[in-house]
Amino acid sequence: MAELKIELITIGDEILLGHTLDTNAHWIASRLTENGHRLRWISVVGDNASDLRHQLRRAWNRADIVLLTGGLGPTHDDITRPIIADFFDDNLIPNPELAERIRSRFVGRGLKPPPGCHLLAEFPSRATPMPNEHGSAPGIHYSLDDHELFAMPGVPVEMKGMLSDYVLPHLATIRSGVFGYRILRTAGIGETRLAELIGDRERLSPATLAYLPSVDHGVTLRISCTGADTGEIDQALQKAEDYIRSRVDSHIYAAGDEPFEKAILDMLEERNMKLALAESCTGGMIASRIVSVPGSSNSFERGFVTYSNRAKTELLGVDENLLQKHGAVSAEVAAAMAEGARLKAGVDIAVSVTGIAGPTGGTTEKPVGLVFTGVSDGDGCEVQRYHFIGDRDANRRRSAQAALVMLWRRLKDVLPQTGVKV
Repeated sequence: MAELKIELITIGDEILLGHTLDTNAHWIASRLTENGHRLRWISVVGDNASDLRHQLRRAWNRADIVLLTGGLGPTHDDITRPIIADFFDDNLIPNPELAERIRSRFVGRGLKPPPGCHLLAEFPSRATPMPNEHGSAPGIHYSLDDHELFAMPGVPVEMKGMLSDYVLPHLATIRSGVFGYRILRTAGIGETRLAELIGDRERLSPATLAYLPSVDHGVTLRISCTGADTGEIDQALQKAEDYIRSRVDSHIYAAGDEPFEKAILDMLEERNMKLALAESCTGGMIASRIVSVPGSSNSFERGFVTYSNRAKTELLGVDENLLQKHGAVSAEVAAAMAEGARLKAGVDIAVSVTGIAGPTGGTTEKPVGLVFTGVSDGDGCEVQRYHFIGDRDANRRRSAQAALVMLWRRLKDVLPQTGVKV
Protein backbone atom coordinates (compact mmCIF):
# COMPACT_ATOMS: atom_id res chain seq x y z
CA MET A 1 0.00 0.00 0.00
CA ALA A 2 1.51 3.33 -1.08
CA GLU A 3 2.25 6.00 1.46
CA LEU A 4 0.79 9.48 1.24
CA LYS A 5 2.76 11.82 -0.97
CA ILE A 6 3.13 15.05 1.00
CA GLU A 7 4.54 18.36 -0.19
CA LEU A 8 5.34 21.45 1.87
CA ILE A 9 5.37 24.97 0.45
CA THR A 10 6.84 27.70 2.63
CA ILE A 11 5.94 31.27 1.69
CA GLY A 12 8.05 34.32 2.50
CA ASP A 13 10.60 36.67 0.94
CA GLU A 14 12.43 36.75 4.29
CA ILE A 15 13.55 33.14 3.80
CA LEU A 16 14.72 33.61 0.21
CA LEU A 17 16.62 36.76 1.20
CA GLY A 18 18.43 34.89 3.97
CA HIS A 19 16.94 37.01 6.74
CA THR A 20 15.08 34.10 8.37
CA LEU A 21 15.96 30.44 8.73
CA ASP A 22 13.14 28.09 7.72
CA THR A 23 12.87 26.23 11.02
CA ASN A 24 9.19 25.51 10.29
CA ALA A 25 10.13 23.05 7.53
CA HIS A 26 12.50 21.19 9.83
CA TRP A 27 9.88 20.92 12.58
CA ILE A 28 7.11 19.85 10.20
CA ALA A 29 9.31 17.18 8.61
CA SER A 30 10.24 15.81 12.05
CA ARG A 31 6.66 15.70 13.29
CA LEU A 32 5.41 14.01 10.13
CA THR A 33 8.14 11.37 10.39
CA GLU A 34 7.30 10.71 14.03
CA ASN A 35 3.71 10.07 12.97
CA GLY A 36 4.47 7.62 10.18
CA HIS A 37 4.59 10.05 7.24
CA ARG A 38 7.33 11.79 5.36
CA LEU A 39 7.71 14.78 3.10
CA ARG A 40 8.39 14.05 -0.56
CA TRP A 41 9.04 17.66 -1.56
CA ILE A 42 9.82 20.99 0.12
CA SER A 43 9.82 24.30 -1.73
CA VAL A 44 10.09 27.96 -0.78
CA VAL A 45 8.42 30.77 -2.72
CA GLY A 46 8.49 34.49 -2.11
CA ASP A 47 5.55 36.82 -1.60
CA ASN A 48 4.80 36.74 -5.31
CA ALA A 49 1.35 35.79 -6.57
CA SER A 50 2.51 34.30 -9.88
CA ASP A 51 5.20 32.15 -8.24
CA LEU A 52 2.80 30.89 -5.59
CA ARG A 53 0.15 29.96 -8.18
CA HIS A 54 2.74 28.05 -10.20
CA GLN A 55 4.07 26.14 -7.19
CA LEU A 56 0.59 25.40 -5.89
CA ARG A 57 -0.45 23.96 -9.25
CA ARG A 58 2.68 21.83 -9.38
CA ALA A 59 2.19 20.51 -5.85
CA TRP A 60 -1.50 19.76 -6.33
CA ASN A 61 -0.74 17.73 -9.46
CA ARG A 62 1.88 15.47 -7.86
CA ALA A 63 1.07 15.24 -4.16
CA ASP A 64 -1.80 13.76 -2.16
CA ILE A 65 -1.34 16.27 0.65
CA VAL A 66 -0.20 19.88 0.23
CA LEU A 67 0.90 21.83 3.30
CA LEU A 68 1.49 25.58 3.18
CA THR A 69 2.91 27.90 5.83
CA GLY A 70 3.03 31.68 5.72
CA GLY A 71 1.01 34.56 4.38
CA LEU A 72 -2.20 34.22 6.44
CA GLY A 73 -2.48 37.60 8.07
CA PRO A 74 -4.22 40.98 7.83
CA THR A 75 -1.44 42.88 6.04
CA HIS A 76 -1.17 43.71 2.33
CA ASP A 77 1.65 41.23 1.70
CA ASP A 78 -0.30 38.26 3.05
CA ILE A 79 -1.37 36.85 -0.29
CA THR A 80 -2.03 33.20 0.52
CA ARG A 81 -5.76 33.37 1.27
CA PRO A 82 -6.93 35.05 -1.97
CA ILE A 83 -4.60 32.99 -4.15
CA ILE A 84 -5.80 29.70 -2.65
CA ALA A 85 -9.42 30.74 -3.15
CA ASP A 86 -8.69 31.67 -6.75
CA PHE A 87 -6.84 28.39 -7.34
CA PHE A 88 -9.93 26.43 -6.32
CA ASP A 89 -12.22 28.78 -8.25
CA ASP A 90 -13.71 29.85 -4.93
CA ASN A 91 -14.71 33.20 -3.42
CA LEU A 92 -13.70 34.93 -0.21
CA ILE A 93 -16.84 35.77 1.74
CA PRO A 94 -17.34 37.27 5.22
CA ASN A 95 -17.64 34.56 7.86
CA PRO A 96 -19.56 35.96 10.86
CA GLU A 97 -18.53 33.12 13.16
CA LEU A 98 -14.87 33.67 12.38
CA ALA A 99 -15.26 37.43 12.75
CA GLU A 100 -16.71 37.05 16.25
CA ARG A 101 -14.03 34.53 17.26
CA ILE A 102 -11.26 36.87 16.10
CA ARG A 103 -12.85 39.90 17.76
CA SER A 104 -13.31 38.03 21.03
CA ARG A 105 -9.69 36.95 21.03
CA PHE A 106 -8.46 40.54 20.95
CA VAL A 107 -11.07 41.86 23.38
CA GLY A 108 -10.37 39.00 25.79
CA ARG A 109 -6.74 40.13 25.95
CA GLY A 110 -7.73 43.75 26.52
CA LEU A 111 -6.71 44.76 23.01
CA LYS A 112 -8.43 46.63 20.23
CA PRO A 113 -8.70 44.67 16.96
CA PRO A 114 -6.09 46.17 14.59
CA PRO A 115 -6.92 47.70 11.19
CA GLY A 116 -7.23 45.03 8.54
CA CYS A 117 -8.27 42.41 11.06
CA HIS A 118 -11.59 42.04 9.25
CA LEU A 119 -9.67 40.47 6.37
CA LEU A 120 -9.01 37.39 8.53
CA ALA A 121 -12.75 36.71 8.60
CA GLU A 122 -13.03 36.77 4.82
CA PHE A 123 -12.75 33.08 4.16
CA PRO A 124 -13.04 30.77 1.13
CA SER A 125 -16.65 29.67 0.90
CA ARG A 126 -15.93 25.97 0.25
CA ALA A 127 -13.01 25.55 2.66
CA THR A 128 -13.01 24.49 6.31
CA PRO A 129 -11.45 26.88 8.85
CA MET A 130 -8.72 25.30 10.99
CA PRO A 131 -8.84 26.64 14.57
CA ASN A 132 -5.89 28.72 15.69
CA GLU A 133 -5.53 28.49 19.46
CA HIS A 134 -2.40 30.64 19.50
CA GLY A 135 -3.28 33.45 17.11
CA SER A 136 -5.95 35.16 15.08
CA ALA A 137 -5.56 33.86 11.53
CA PRO A 138 -7.49 30.61 10.92
CA GLY A 139 -5.96 27.90 8.80
CA ILE A 140 -7.53 26.80 5.52
CA HIS A 141 -8.44 23.21 4.72
CA TYR A 142 -9.61 22.04 1.30
CA SER A 143 -10.55 18.44 0.60
CA LEU A 144 -11.15 17.72 -3.08
CA ASP A 145 -10.72 14.76 -5.45
CA ASP A 146 -8.73 12.65 -2.96
CA HIS A 147 -6.39 15.56 -2.37
CA GLU A 148 -6.02 17.66 0.76
CA LEU A 149 -4.62 21.14 1.24
CA PHE A 150 -3.79 22.57 4.65
CA ALA A 151 -2.65 26.21 4.78
CA MET A 152 -1.23 27.35 8.11
CA PRO A 153 0.21 30.61 9.44
CA GLY A 154 3.97 31.04 9.35
CA VAL A 155 4.27 32.06 13.01
CA PRO A 156 5.89 28.97 14.54
CA VAL A 157 3.73 28.64 17.65
CA GLU A 158 0.55 28.99 15.57
CA MET A 159 1.74 26.56 12.90
CA LYS A 160 2.82 23.98 15.49
CA GLY A 161 -0.50 24.06 17.28
CA MET A 162 -2.45 23.73 14.05
CA LEU A 163 -0.35 20.87 12.70
CA SER A 164 -0.50 18.95 16.00
CA ASP A 165 -4.17 19.54 16.83
CA TYR A 166 -5.74 19.45 13.37
CA VAL A 167 -3.55 18.29 10.49
CA LEU A 168 -1.93 15.19 12.01
CA PRO A 169 -5.20 13.80 13.44
CA HIS A 170 -6.81 14.32 10.04
CA LEU A 171 -3.97 12.58 8.21
CA ALA A 172 -4.41 9.60 10.54
CA THR A 173 -7.95 9.15 9.21
CA ILE A 174 -6.90 9.08 5.55
CA ARG A 175 -3.60 7.20 5.81
CA SER A 176 -3.02 4.98 2.76
CA GLY A 177 0.29 3.55 3.90
CA VAL A 178 2.67 3.60 6.84
CA PHE A 179 6.20 4.95 6.81
CA GLY A 180 8.65 3.83 9.47
CA TYR A 181 12.35 4.30 10.10
CA ARG A 182 15.17 3.52 12.49
CA ILE A 183 18.39 5.39 13.15
CA LEU A 184 21.81 3.88 13.87
CA ARG A 185 24.68 6.20 14.83
CA THR A 186 28.25 5.33 13.89
CA ALA A 187 31.63 6.82 14.74
CA GLY A 188 35.20 6.57 13.53
CA ILE A 189 34.37 5.26 10.06
CA GLY A 190 33.58 6.98 6.77
CA GLU A 191 30.56 6.64 4.53
CA THR A 192 32.44 4.77 1.79
CA ARG A 193 33.92 2.19 4.16
CA LEU A 194 30.55 1.62 5.80
CA ALA A 195 28.99 0.97 2.41
CA GLU A 196 31.74 -1.52 1.60
CA LEU A 197 31.23 -3.42 4.85
CA ILE A 198 27.43 -3.46 4.64
CA GLY A 199 27.59 -4.68 1.06
CA ASP A 200 24.57 -5.79 -0.92
CA ARG A 201 21.56 -3.56 -0.21
CA GLU A 202 19.23 -6.22 -1.56
CA ARG A 203 19.71 -8.01 1.75
CA LEU A 204 17.83 -5.11 3.38
CA SER A 205 14.74 -5.29 1.13
CA PRO A 206 11.99 -4.12 1.46
CA ALA A 207 13.75 -1.58 3.69
CA THR A 208 16.10 1.01 2.23
CA LEU A 209 19.26 2.50 3.70
CA ALA A 210 20.54 6.08 3.62
CA TYR A 211 23.99 7.29 4.71
CA LEU A 212 23.94 10.71 6.40
CA PRO A 213 27.50 11.92 7.08
CA SER A 214 28.26 14.83 9.40
CA VAL A 215 31.52 16.69 9.99
CA ASP A 216 31.29 16.39 13.75
CA HIS A 217 28.79 13.61 14.47
CA GLY A 218 29.92 10.67 12.35
CA VAL A 219 27.76 8.86 9.80
CA THR A 220 24.11 8.24 10.62
CA LEU A 221 22.46 5.20 9.06
CA ARG A 222 18.75 5.65 8.43
CA ILE A 223 16.78 2.50 7.69
CA SER A 224 13.31 3.23 6.30
CA CYS A 225 10.39 1.26 4.95
CA THR A 226 6.81 1.71 3.74
CA GLY A 227 4.08 -0.86 4.25
CA ALA A 228 0.45 -1.55 5.02
CA ASP A 229 0.71 -1.50 8.81
CA THR A 230 3.14 -0.91 11.65
CA GLY A 231 3.60 -4.63 12.30
CA GLU A 232 4.81 -5.22 8.76
CA ILE A 233 7.09 -2.19 8.99
CA ASP A 234 8.64 -3.23 12.32
CA GLN A 235 9.39 -6.70 11.01
CA ALA A 236 11.12 -5.33 7.90
CA LEU A 237 13.09 -2.74 9.88
CA GLN A 238 14.25 -5.32 12.43
CA LYS A 239 15.43 -7.65 9.67
CA ALA A 240 17.43 -4.82 8.08
CA GLU A 241 18.88 -3.64 11.39
CA ASP A 242 19.98 -7.17 12.34
CA TYR A 243 21.80 -7.51 9.03
CA ILE A 244 23.52 -4.12 9.34
CA ARG A 245 24.61 -4.87 12.90
CA SER A 246 26.05 -8.18 11.78
CA ARG A 247 28.33 -6.23 9.45
CA VAL A 248 29.26 -3.02 11.29
CA ASP A 249 28.14 -3.37 14.90
CA SER A 250 31.56 -2.42 16.31
CA HIS A 251 31.17 1.03 14.73
CA ILE A 252 27.65 1.70 16.07
CA TYR A 253 27.49 3.70 19.27
CA ALA A 254 23.74 4.25 19.60
CA ALA A 255 20.31 3.76 18.11
CA GLY A 256 17.95 6.72 17.79
CA ASP A 257 18.85 10.34 18.36
CA GLU A 258 21.41 9.90 21.15
CA PRO A 259 24.42 12.20 20.59
CA PHE A 260 27.94 10.78 20.59
CA GLU A 261 28.95 12.62 23.74
CA LYS A 262 26.00 11.10 25.63
CA ALA A 263 27.14 7.60 24.68
CA ILE A 264 30.65 8.40 25.90
CA LEU A 265 29.43 9.82 29.21
CA ASP A 266 27.28 6.74 29.76
CA MET A 267 30.35 4.54 29.25
CA LEU A 268 32.36 6.65 31.71
CA GLU A 269 29.62 6.44 34.32
CA GLU A 270 29.23 2.69 33.87
CA ARG A 271 32.96 2.32 34.50
CA ASN A 272 32.92 4.83 37.37
CA MET A 273 35.59 6.89 35.59
CA LYS A 274 36.31 10.62 35.65
CA LEU A 275 37.35 12.56 32.55
CA ALA A 276 39.54 15.61 31.94
CA LEU A 277 40.24 17.43 28.68
CA ALA A 278 43.24 19.36 27.39
CA GLU A 279 42.36 21.40 24.30
CA SER A 280 44.45 23.66 22.12
CA CYS A 281 43.16 24.20 18.57
CA THR A 282 39.57 23.28 19.52
CA GLY A 283 39.50 25.98 22.20
CA GLY A 284 36.93 24.31 24.47
CA MET A 285 34.77 22.82 21.71
CA ILE A 286 35.04 19.30 23.14
CA ALA A 287 34.14 20.49 26.63
CA SER A 288 31.14 22.35 25.19
CA ARG A 289 29.84 19.16 23.59
CA ILE A 290 30.36 17.19 26.80
CA VAL A 291 28.60 19.67 29.09
CA SER A 292 25.65 19.97 26.68
CA VAL A 293 24.54 16.59 28.08
CA PRO A 294 22.49 16.80 31.30
CA GLY A 295 24.26 15.02 34.16
CA SER A 296 27.69 15.35 32.57
CA SER A 297 29.13 16.49 35.91
CA ASN A 298 28.87 12.88 37.10
CA SER A 299 31.85 11.98 34.91
CA PHE A 300 33.42 15.20 33.60
CA GLU A 301 35.86 16.71 36.08
CA ARG A 302 37.41 19.65 34.24
CA GLY A 303 38.79 20.97 31.01
CA PHE A 304 41.99 22.90 30.23
CA VAL A 305 42.08 25.28 27.26
CA THR A 306 45.81 25.64 26.70
CA TYR A 307 46.11 27.62 23.50
CA SER A 308 49.60 29.01 24.06
CA ASN A 309 52.84 27.20 24.85
CA ARG A 310 52.95 29.02 28.17
CA ALA A 311 49.52 27.67 29.08
CA LYS A 312 50.59 24.14 28.17
CA THR A 313 53.59 24.46 30.45
CA GLU A 314 51.94 26.22 33.39
CA LEU A 315 48.61 24.37 33.46
CA LEU A 316 49.59 20.93 32.20
CA GLY A 317 53.24 20.69 33.07
CA VAL A 318 54.39 20.17 29.48
CA ASP A 319 58.19 20.39 29.38
CA GLU A 320 59.46 23.55 27.64
CA ASN A 321 62.28 21.53 26.04
CA LEU A 322 59.66 19.20 24.53
CA LEU A 323 57.86 22.18 23.00
CA GLN A 324 61.06 23.63 21.61
CA LYS A 325 62.27 20.33 20.17
CA HIS A 326 59.04 19.02 18.64
CA GLY A 327 56.72 22.02 18.49
CA ALA A 328 53.25 22.42 20.01
CA VAL A 329 51.69 20.44 17.18
CA SER A 330 53.34 17.07 17.62
CA ALA A 331 52.68 13.57 18.93
CA GLU A 332 55.02 14.16 21.85
CA VAL A 333 53.21 17.29 23.02
CA ALA A 334 49.77 15.74 22.53
CA ALA A 335 50.86 12.87 24.78
CA ALA A 336 52.28 15.25 27.38
CA MET A 337 49.08 17.30 27.36
CA ALA A 338 46.89 14.23 27.93
CA GLU A 339 49.16 12.89 30.64
CA GLY A 340 49.41 16.31 32.30
CA ALA A 341 45.64 16.81 32.27
CA ARG A 342 45.07 13.38 33.84
CA LEU A 343 47.58 13.97 36.61
CA LYS A 344 46.67 17.61 37.32
CA ALA A 345 42.93 16.79 37.50
CA GLY A 346 43.45 13.53 39.39
CA VAL A 347 41.14 11.61 37.02
CA ASP A 348 41.06 8.17 35.42
CA ILE A 349 41.33 9.25 31.80
CA ALA A 350 42.16 12.39 29.84
CA VAL A 351 42.01 13.45 26.21
CA SER A 352 44.11 16.05 24.42
CA VAL A 353 44.08 17.75 21.04
CA THR A 354 46.60 20.07 19.40
CA GLY A 355 46.72 21.15 15.79
CA ILE A 356 46.81 23.85 13.12
CA ALA A 357 43.24 24.89 12.32
CA GLY A 358 44.23 27.51 9.73
CA PRO A 359 43.90 29.32 7.51
CA THR A 360 47.42 30.47 8.47
CA GLY A 361 50.17 28.93 10.57
CA GLY A 362 50.98 25.95 8.37
CA THR A 363 54.36 24.96 6.95
CA THR A 364 55.58 22.34 4.51
CA GLU A 365 56.41 20.00 7.38
CA LYS A 366 53.30 20.86 9.37
CA PRO A 367 50.50 21.92 7.02
CA VAL A 368 47.16 23.47 7.93
CA GLY A 369 44.84 20.71 9.13
CA LEU A 370 47.55 18.68 10.89
CA VAL A 371 46.13 17.51 14.22
CA PHE A 372 47.24 15.18 17.01
CA THR A 373 44.92 13.71 19.62
CA GLY A 374 46.00 11.88 22.72
CA VAL A 375 44.41 9.65 25.36
CA SER A 376 45.99 8.89 28.72
CA ASP A 377 44.78 6.46 31.37
CA GLY A 378 46.26 4.10 33.91
CA ASP A 379 47.50 1.80 31.14
CA GLY A 380 49.54 4.45 29.36
CA CYS A 381 49.14 7.04 26.66
CA GLU A 382 48.37 6.81 22.96
CA VAL A 383 48.43 9.43 20.20
CA GLN A 384 46.70 9.63 16.83
CA ARG A 385 47.76 11.78 13.87
CA TYR A 386 45.28 13.35 11.40
CA HIS A 387 45.46 15.68 8.43
CA PHE A 388 42.11 17.35 7.79
CA ILE A 389 41.32 19.37 4.68
CA GLY A 390 38.80 22.13 5.27
CA ASP A 391 38.31 25.64 6.54
CA ARG A 392 39.10 26.69 10.10
CA ASP A 393 35.69 25.81 11.49
CA ALA A 394 35.54 22.39 9.80
CA ASN A 395 39.07 21.53 10.96
CA ARG A 396 38.24 22.40 14.55
CA ARG A 397 34.99 20.41 14.48
CA ARG A 398 36.70 17.39 12.92
CA SER A 399 39.45 17.64 15.54
CA ALA A 400 36.92 17.60 18.37
CA GLN A 401 35.16 14.59 16.86
CA ALA A 402 38.46 12.76 16.33
CA ALA A 403 39.41 13.23 19.98
CA LEU A 404 36.02 11.92 21.12
CA VAL A 405 36.30 8.93 18.78
CA MET A 406 39.69 8.09 20.28
CA LEU A 407 38.24 8.30 23.77
CA TRP A 408 35.28 6.11 22.77
CA ARG A 409 37.57 3.48 21.31
CA ARG A 410 39.75 3.52 24.39
CA LEU A 411 36.73 3.00 26.62
CA LYS A 412 35.64 0.11 24.42
CA ASP A 413 39.17 -1.33 24.54
CA VAL A 414 39.20 -1.22 20.76
CA LEU A 415 42.36 0.72 20.00
CA PRO A 416 43.08 2.12 16.53
CA GLN A 417 45.75 0.06 14.82
CA THR A 418 47.36 3.24 13.54
CA GLY A 419 47.72 4.67 17.03
CA VAL A 420 51.19 5.38 18.36
CA LYS A 421 52.09 4.36 21.89
CA VAL A 422 53.99 7.12 23.67
